[in-house]
Amino acid sequence: MKLPPLNALHYFCVAAEQLSFSRAATELNVTEGAVSRQMKLLASHYQKALFRKSGRGVELTDTGRLLLSVSQSAFTSISQVSAQILSAETEISICASSSFTIRCLLPNLADFERRSPQYSVQLQASTNEQSLRGKVFDVQINYHLTRATTSSKSEQKLLTEWLLPVCSPSYLVRHNPFSLVQLATKKLLLNELTGRDWRLWAQMLELNPLPIERALKFEQDDVAIQAAVAGHGIALANVAYVQREFELGSLVAATTQPPIAVGAHYLQLDPQRENSAGVQAFCSWLAQLAAEPS
Repeated sequence: MKLPPLNALHYFCVAAEQLSFSRAATELNVTEGAVSRQMKLLASHYQKALFRKSGRGVELTDTGRLLLSVSQSAFTSISQVSAQILSAETEISICASSSFTIRCLLPNLADFERRSPQYSVQLQASTNEQSLRGKVFDVQINYHLTRATTSSKSEQKLLTEWLLPVCSPSYLVRHNPFSLVQLATKKLLLNELTGRDWRLWAQMLELNPLPIERALKFEQDDVAIQAAVAGHGIALANVAYVQREFELGSLVAATTQPPIAVGAHYLQLDPQRENSAGVQAFCSWLAQLAAEPS
């Protein structure tokens, strides 16, 4: 394979675009003499002229136009591939549920960016199988109910889900402190349409079935939590999701029952990227964020 001097070829492409050695020199941040020497080197390699003088500038010969037609596209392709390689080293693609994203990632993501400014996080907040079909993420955060599903061998546990009935202080005052048994008479707020979490939580405490059919039904944890803040009833919330509301006093525990571990979030890493510096940095930061009090 007999290739031309690549630096000279790069200078040639710029000079061919500008049709002026002086303008090419300005763009390349070199002297006009340096451009001229590289053009002579390239012409010597091919034993043919690549430019001819035209007024105050130059124009391409037939040989020059032929060389430009392939070298310009080659440099463009190399530039595009280089950008992909470099971005692959600095970009971290993350997928998590909307609730985990809103409640855990977004409020804290600026901290990761401050600690690791060399990385750019590309975040998709969705767990819809159809929207994720065919997509591969560096880090995917999956949720599994402890007793309903099991994690795969490729997943590592990140955060246990501790569920606690919560409501606004005003709701608690209006309805007076109540026992677990009295939950059946209160307005429940669902974070998904079937009441799965409430049902499992009640079973674990050996309570009578709760009136799920009379509950206000939502499809996301965040909406159910906001409904509880607004005083519409009692939500069964992941303790990690409502720390800010507890600190602000906009939510309180609805009963004296301590939180119960019901499910967990797991990390699933792309095998081709799991050892990259960016993914390791993000996972280390995420583990610190999810660290549970001892």
